[in-house]
Amino acid sequence: MKIIIKPFSEIMIKSKFVKKQYLKNLQKNILRNLKELELKIEVVVFNDKLEVNYNSENENDKKEIIKKLKFTIWIENFIDVQDFQIEDDFLKDENPKRVFDFVFQKAKDFYLDKIKNKSFCVRVKRSWIHNFTSIDLEKYIWWGLKKFWENANVKLKNPDLEIKIEVKDKKIFLVKEKYQWIWGYPVWTQDKVLSLISWGFDSWVSTFKMMKRWCKIDFLFFNLWGSAHELGVKQVSRYIWKNFWMWYDSRFITIPFENVIKELLEKVDSRFRWILLKRYFLKIADKLAKKHWYLAIVKGDSLGQVSSQTLKNMNVIDKASDTLVLRPLIWDDKQEIISITKKIWTHDFACNMPEYCGVISDKPATWASLEQILEQEEKIDEKILDEAIENWKIEFLKKIFAENLEWKQEIEISYLPAWNEVVIDIRDEEKIKKNPIHLENTEILQIPFFNINNEFWKLDQSKTYLFYCDEWILSKLHGLYLKEKGFKNIKIFRFLKKGCEVKSGE
Repeated sequence: MKIIIKPFSEIMIKSKFVKKQYLKNLQKNILRNLKELELKIEVVVFNDKLEVNYNSENENDKKEIIKKLKFTIWIENFIDVQDFQIEDDFLKDENPKRVFDFVFQKAKDFYLDKIKNKSFCVRVKRSWIHNFTSIDLEKYIWWGLKKFWENANVKLKNPDLEIKIEVKDKKIFLVKEKYQWIWGYPVWTQDKVLSLISWGFDSWVSTFKMMKRWCKIDFLFFNLWGSAHELGVKQVSRYIWKNFWMWYDSRFITIPFENVIKELLEKVDSRFRWILLKRYFLKIADKLAKKHWYLAIVKGDSLGQVSSQTLKNMNVIDKASDTLVLRPLIWDDKQEIISITKKIWTHDFACNMPEYCGVISDKPATWASLEQILEQEEKIDEKILDEAIENWKIEFLKKIFAENLEWKQEIEISYLPAWNEVVIDIRDEEKIKKNPIHLENTEILQIPFFNINNEFWKLDQSKTYLFYCDEWILSKLHGLYLKEKGFKNIKIFRFLKKGCEVKSGE
């Protein structure tokens, strides 16, 4: 069995020497990716393609090979083909009918059932010298197939099914299926970069795009909300590394940022919090880049998508770093980004992950000046950033096992507080003032989420506590974190339309 691989088209315009080196490295990458399969596999390099030959007729084996090739991102497309040798006597005959009959029979065996009730066309590509033309062979095959199904129509433009056949020398290649895939460079052409990752769609796509350009990616994660937050991001990081990037020993770097969040929420004007947070991300990334020889910092910003991603705000944010900042998504809209997550299979992860812009900032500034931001930064002692770096954690993704990334705890959701249950409103003070909650016959405590982990143990542990916030995911994350620490008396509180209601403050 045979699969023909077309490499990234940008490779094919390189010089002869460079192209040869690229294709050899792609050959090594494919073999490395397929080595887990217990099959005898050969990858042959040609001038403009690669062929994967394997010794199995088993459909499951073919599916596994195709799956592995789909995770090899330096392939532009590949085709599943079946090849047949044309007998010399057929080729020597002045009348090409015997060759036509031979090719037609092979095409009929595979395609006859597929063209029923469909429009189709036949495309033949030839190389070498034959006593017939490609068009003659195309006509012979589609006339023959049409005789079997009267309701199958030949349509040369936009048919339902395109039958592709290649005739090369004395061989016929019947194209069973073509797989269009994600292209990129197959060699170590670039150096180390540090990719800032978070929950959501964007950072995974920006990371993947840098992988396509063959940068050596390490993951930098700022932990804002505890163990559950870190666990989810680490899970997706390992997924991307395992499927696309196992050839580089990627590191996962965690920076604890809960105390920085607390400082921002207590001391900084809410309009500027998100911009300051992004500057602090860059300041720490810049320090790591200088110390560990990263040549660039990668961010998932898309121009104008959120308040911090206006040109003026990005300009202010970037002044926090001397290291080059790369934004692979800068011109992409959200739908384009989401479509890529579906191709790289991170879409379902991202759909269940929260965005934190609304939690950090209320009515964030879209046109902040550097003077305004520096004035706000003076309110915070930046020694807190040094403390965060001192408490960093670095892990190699290859040493993180999938079973360690499963969250073992569950947390109950309550829609109506019962006797001996206390609601804890974990929103920040501004949001509580703007929209306080009132519940009859229920005690309500106000402990901001950035203090809940430190304050909870001081409460009466004979009672059950229901965490509440507008973005209920924060209640879940902090609840799961405390349950991991051994507290069993925690639930999440959410409102229903019936039973109780939120009364807005004046």
